[in-house]
Amino acid sequence: MRKVFATITFACALALVSCGNVTPAAEVSTPATTEATTTAQVSTEPTTSTDMMKLIGDRAAGDSVYVLTLDNKTGKDIKSFTVKADTEEEYPSNMIDEKDPYVKDERRLLYYVPNKVSDVTYGDSDEIATVGYTVKIEFTDNKSAELHSFPFGDLDEGEIKLEKDIAYLEYTSKETGDKVSTKEAEKAAAELAAESATEAVSEVNPDANNNIDAQYYEEPVYTQPAYEEPVYTQAPYVEPTTVYVALTDAPTQAQAEDPNGGCLSGSGGGLTW
Repeated sequence: MRKVFATITFACALALVSCGNVTPAAEVSTPATTEATTTAQVSTEPTTSTDMMKLIGDRAAGDSVYVLTLDNKTGKDIKSFTVKADTEEEYPSNMIDEKDPYVKDERRLLYYVPNKVSDVTYGDSDEIATVGYTVKIEFTDNKSAELHSFPFGDLDEGEIKLEKDIAYLEYTSKETGDKVSTKEAEKAAAELAAESATEAVSEVNPDANNNIDAQYYEEPVYTQPAYEEPVYTQAPYVEPTTVYVALTDAPTQAQAEDPNGGCLSGSGGGLTW
């Protein structure tokens, strides 16, 4: 029994000695968990998803259909967008809804289906003519502008800009990869149109262009005199005047036969000269 007790006592003493050499484990601090608050950033850039874009024209498919994206950088809202081929005399119908204008800084997807031009040739040649296109845009302030020689086949994305009522395009050429601006070309087209308008006015009187001293005959303007009702003035009434003539006695037979007409003659007492 003492042996067992001594063994237990020794084991306890050994345990106490061992505990004095034990290094306590470092406390591991657990950082408090904080929720990160994220604020969604609203992008002001035009959407690049074609599914989210509004359309100009009607969605179509095919090898001959032009599909491209356009950014409205004119600073104005556009209420009308239409494309006219050189073979057309008038602009077709509007390709956007006026109640849903193409607002500034908006990006839209343009679908344009060109008319068939297989029957358009250069004179007697079999070569097919290259048809050009003009885009006419009208703003909500009722002003309008045109984009001439619209390069449908040379761009996938472009920006429509405006400077002093002259619209132009900026895009990257698919053919060359260069940045292209049609500003100068559009300015030249506007100047040419202004000169043509001036010449058209001058052609109204071609003689005035050859003779600066030309005088213009003014056609007299006939004015019918106003009708005036004649005024009738009644003459005043004049009382008739009665003139009484004294009657003389009828001559006697002797006086009638007297050559002197009844006057004294000869010795009859009459005066003689």
